[in-house]
Amino acid sequence: MTNQKPTFTRADFVRQRRQKQQPEQTSAAVSRTSGRRARQAHSIYLPGVSRQASHSRTNVRARSYDLAFTLGQTQVRAPAIGLPTIDWSDRRLVSGFLTLVLLALLFVLWNASLFRVVSAEVIGHQRLGVQEINAVLGIIGEPIFKAVPEVMESNLRLAYPELESVQVQVAFPNRVRVTIAERTPVIAWYQNNALTWVDAQGFAFQPRGNVANLVQVMANGVPLQVPHDPTAPAYEQRLLDPSLVRSILQVAPYAPKGIPMVYDPKYGIGWQDPRGWVVYFGQNAEEMPQKLVLYEALIQQLLQSGIQPLVVSMKYLDAPVYR
Repeated sequence: MTNQKPTFTRADFVRQRRQKQQPEQTSAAVSRTSGRRARQAHSIYLPGVSRQASHSRTNVRARSYDLAFTLGQTQVRAPAIGLPTIDWSDRRLVSGFLTLVLLALLFVLWNASLFRVVSAEVIGHQRLGVQEINAVLGIIGEPIFKAVPEVMESNLRLAYPELESVQVQVAFPNRVRVTIAERTPVIAWYQNNALTWVDAQGFAFQPRGNVANLVQVMANGVPLQVPHDPTAPAYEQRLLDPSLVRSILQVAPYAPKGIPMVYDPKYGIGWQDPRGWVVYFGQNAEEMPQKLVLYEALIQQLLQSGIQPLVVSMKYLDAPVYR
């Protein structure tokens, strides 16, 4: 009997190689499965949110982040951390968030001392004081956001008719500038035991301070009506017509020194003659030099005749009247 060597076919060779590779593949698969399970075991999710819910389309989702770093020669992998994210595509969520931010900002600005007005800067005042201006503005101690220039300008002119012009400017953080121009009085008007100052345009206002060389006028009645606009504010209403103011100023130099002028709605302007009567020259100063010459001639004739007049009217140059 002869010894025969075992013969290996190609099929036997392939079968043997597969048998050797199968344990290695199984070990690798087990290793991969263990690693995946370990990562899943260390994953952190938001309380009350299931894994299934984390993959759904909701406003809050959990996302896992793997952190790895090297410590010496060893690579260390930290457990996965789940962080919440906000779905900014929801318009209601965005608008609500912005509303809360704006309300908080408005509250801070409204109550911040930086934006509170301490005192207004007043320019152009002569007789009016800064404290008087501040009292009418109504903004002192208040946030600058409450300042309305148009309203403050109107309030100032209503409170002080002697203001010819008013301009209010507002600037951050708490600056208020008031630029004013005061009327210049030219007549001290006495009527019904009350004193009023009048400027060249016929506007009347209460006296404030001292002004020299005012023409003193004692009124026996209400001045002739001037054009009145019922829709205009009070500070735009005149007491005297500007033409009457000009006439008073033109006649005043002819009056005796130290003697106040008089006004009567019927006879016009004149003065109390020191000799004991009142003389009037009409509503205007036209032909004033001629009226004065005729007046003196008439008085001399009356006195020579023993007549003591009470009132003399030179309103019309060609028709003087006395009584």
